[in-house]
Amino acid sequence: MKKKNLVIFLPNFSAGGAGNSIVNICKNLNQKKYNIFILSLKRNYYKQDLLKYCKEVKEIDCLSTLFSLNKINDYLKKFDKNNTLLISNINYANSLFVLYFKILKKFKLIIIERTPYQELNIYYSLRDFFKKLIIKIIIKFFYKSADTLIANSRKTANDYSKIIKKNCFYVYPLSFKSKINIKKKNNINDQIKILTIARLSKEKRIEDQIYALKKIEKKKYNLTIVGDGDLKISLNNLIKKYNLKVKIVNYSDKNKIKYLKKSDLYICSSDFEGFPNTVVDAINYGLPVISSNNHGGINEILLNGYGGTFYNARDINDLAKKIKNVVKYYKKELKKNVIAKNKLNRFSELNIKKYEQIFDKVLIK
Repeated sequence: MKKKNLVIFLPNFSAGGAGNSIVNICKNLNQKKYNIFILSLKRNYYKQDLLKYCKEVKEIDCLSTLFSLNKINDYLKKFDKNNTLLISNINYANSLFVLYFKILKKFKLIIIERTPYQELNIYYSLRDFFKKLIIKIIIKFFYKSADTLIANSRKTANDYSKIIKKNCFYVYPLSFKSKINIKKKNNINDQIKILTIARLSKEKRIEDQIYALKKIEKKKYNLTIVGDGDLKISLNNLIKKYNLKVKIVNYSDKNKIKYLKKSDLYICSSDFEGFPNTVVDAINYGLPVISSNNHGGINEILLNGYGGTFYNARDINDLAKKIKNVVKYYKKELKKNVIAKNKLNRFSELNIKKYEQIFDKVLIK
């Protein structure tokens, strides 16, 4: 049987949830059925890992998806359209791929939405506002042209189904491999070790965690931030200003596992998250989780609050209050963790079968 070509595009292949999710997909896809090709803009953080499972990892020398379209089109000329499936990730790339490669060039196209639609209602500048407005218009009128839309949570799939008037699918990321047995003490009274793992960018709202610690007994709490990004200097300046026990360490798998093992509590403070894989990791390592209600898959991961604690996004007072409550009733929070951990099988590598079923259905059209 002739192998099918899967060409997967993610503009920003930096360390993080989207890149890691695609690595897990490539690792678990049936290599006898598919030739896998990866496209990204500039440096691909996961290139060496991806080369173990993919025919090629192409780093396109371009800073934006818009200006990369002709280069991507030139690259795609070597592929038979009838035997090739384009898979685009992230809404701003998806919008351009629908217009250019589906409507204009007639490729088979699946778009994967890795962030919730509500992201487009949150903006950080006038330019960001207009960019997201254009994306919302494209979504409403042109997303239905894609062969299929796959979301990474049930809620996001339902939201898009209502907007584009077309049935959308969801497949949970392949975030969970096996249970990790780590036993936590029922009470923590001395130094409380808080952890967050995130890209240091505006939407992650890391500064909210720093401001929350300023409001409580700062000598009692340590916060470790594992991540890299543009806000590293400004966050370090904020930490120094308030003389808090907070440190930022570079992201690596080694650092991620190191601090998951030694921490007591995990916080996710984002404005929006599609499917925060690090929350799944935190649950698996036995950490109670406090999270903003950031749309996307967080409610499904935390079982609508039965598996973790929510606070009102951007409400620093509420976050500070929830931190103190979780520490005070730590034994109760550990029970929530057990409930969430017992449901992690939903996010296992077996979900690759769902991806393959959807890919094959589009390819035989």
